[in-house]
Amino acid sequence: MSDSPLSLLRRHLQRAEERALFHALPHQIAHALRLSPRLTLETLVEALFQGDVVLHWEVHCPACGHIQEASGGFAHARHDYTCPVCQTTFPLHLDHEVQATFSPHPQRRVLSPAADDPTFREAMRRRFPPTTVHELMTVQAFRDWARDEPLPAGEYLEVQRLVIWFSDLTGSTALYARQGDPLAYHLVREHFDQVFDAVHRAQGVVVKTMGDGVMAVFLDGEQALRAALAAHHALADFNRHHALQGDQRLALKIGLHQGPAIVVTLNDRLDYFGTTVNVAARVSALARSWETVFTEAILADPAALSLLAAHAVEDFRAPVRGLTDPLLLYRLRFSGAQL
Repeated sequence: MSDSPLSLLRRHLQRAEERALFHALPHQIAHALRLSPRLTLETLVEALFQGDVVLHWEVHCPACGHIQEASGGFAHARHDYTCPVCQTTFPLHLDHEVQATFSPHPQRRVLSPAADDPTFREAMRRRFPPTTVHELMTVQAFRDWARDEPLPAGEYLEVQRLVIWFSDLTGSTALYARQGDPLAYHLVREHFDQVFDAVHRAQGVVVKTMGDGVMAVFLDGEQALRAALAAHHALADFNRHHALQGDQRLALKIGLHQGPAIVVTLNDRLDYFGTTVNVAARVSALARSWETVFTEAILADPAALSLLAAHAVEDFRAPVRGLTDPLLLYRLRFSGAQL
């Protein structure tokens, strides 16, 4: 039987040379473990909770390139940051200036002063891409943990680019009428498992549920579209498994938009606000059962274009409250639902 990813990581933390463990990049660790970057990041989060590693927030100054560790995480974060070297003040973007590295927890392995090798770390940064704190926030376990690490009151942080997903359930009214409240409620709640799984498998994260709806976040359009197709497919299988027919069948309608947002703590969770969130919510209202409606911004991702090549997509324009001009939108209809 092969070792678990956590076992592989623990062995690496004990055996690797010290300088390879001091403020190590997640992609650097993934390469050493021969695991995918996503699985490695999820394993590092698990190791964080198990006390195997410590997380470092590193703030990279966009003006002079100086790297400063910021202590305290979310609980001490501030929107404006002043570089201690060049004195430039800049807004902290969780998907740019704030990056995550990991070291062994001192209770697991104490590193000597020689582990702090700036030349080696710079070579690793040139070789491997960074992992931002916002990417770390797309690991569901980390986001759930962050409920206990709220931002200071009145503070917010910025994200330059993310994809907001809003999904809502259709068919539940007829289901309640035909099946009765207890069974219908159970089925409606069970559909969340299908949506959550589709979001997780596409490397997204669920932010919150609202009634029968779900708000989720992805790093790019391809991930969000992949999750949407998987969720539609899962609901079609769900209907067949539960023998739901006609207007009792449950279906999703999904809206997607990409852009900047701010991160705040609201109702004891990290949440997102801004125009991108508002547009995504209003776009989702334009979708019909078994449809995903998305904005032109999603197509900025080449991988999203490649994914859509195998599907029929209809473009249309529609007025969106809060915007002056009608918005160019795209409608992707799920074709495997036996409608």
